[in-house]
Amino acid sequence: MSKFKQTWVLIFVTVLLIHSYSTATEHYQNFKVAVYSRAQETQQMGDLTWLEPRWEKITQFLPVDKIYLETHRDGIIVDDATLETAKKFFHERGVKTSGGITLTLNERNRFQTFCYSNPEHRKQVQELAEHTARHFDELILDDFYFTNCKCELCIKAKGEKSWSDYRVALLTEAAQSVILGPAKKVNQKVKVVIKYPNWYEHFQGCGFDLEEEPPIFDGLYTGTETRDPSSNQHLQAYLGYLIFRYFENLKPGGNLGGWVDTYG
Repeated sequence: MSKFKQTWVLIFVTVLLIHSYSTATEHYQNFKVAVYSRAQETQQMGDLTWLEPRWEKITQFLPVDKIYLETHRDGIIVDDATLETAKKFFHERGVKTSGGITLTLNERNRFQTFCYSNPEHRKQVQELAEHTARHFDELILDDFYFTNCKCELCIKAKGEKSWSDYRVALLTEAAQSVILGPAKKVNQKVKVVIKYPNWYEHFQGCGFDLEEEPPIFDGLYTGTETRDPSSNQHLQAYLGYLIFRYFENLKPGGNLGGWVDTYG
């Protein structure tokens, strides 16, 4: 990465993000620090007696410039009042805020995602995009914007197509119909960013469309995370370097940085 670039460093509970950015205010010479709060933590931020000591502990060791406040994960939806309380808390401390969405129903159930063949699920995803866009001018989709669903609706809609062909087309369409369009209708200024994982051989099978999706989103993040051999994913460290170069070419000028988490 060029020494002339500034980067974002994002810590998500145990996630690190490097994000190209330029700004006049500096804690560090070549990068900035952001933290990503899951919905499980964000929903508690309405209670400042819970939030303040934890924030003091984090910033005791690391200056933070930005926080992504997740509005949904695993059926947890953070309410308007809590989001506004959290935003006020961070803005008073000079910390920028953006939104985040993880489109899972139950991570513990084999990473169960929403079903984009299901009209009711599509309606819920649209409402989440609108809800988040009302509060933030930027939102990021965590890399759970994929589908592993094989319900009767999916089987019928798939027909004779392969699962990869069906899912890739389905998620590209849903991105425009139930996420990007509705979010920008609610907030014309909102930028919607997608984060892609470090899953080389599994992209198409899960519906990640690396040809059609990058141009329609406002930016992307690169999942440079790696895993130990004993964990549920075995991702060698060198894959993080290769995936970054690959994603640089998916959306030239739109790769906002690398995202590293320490799970596994």
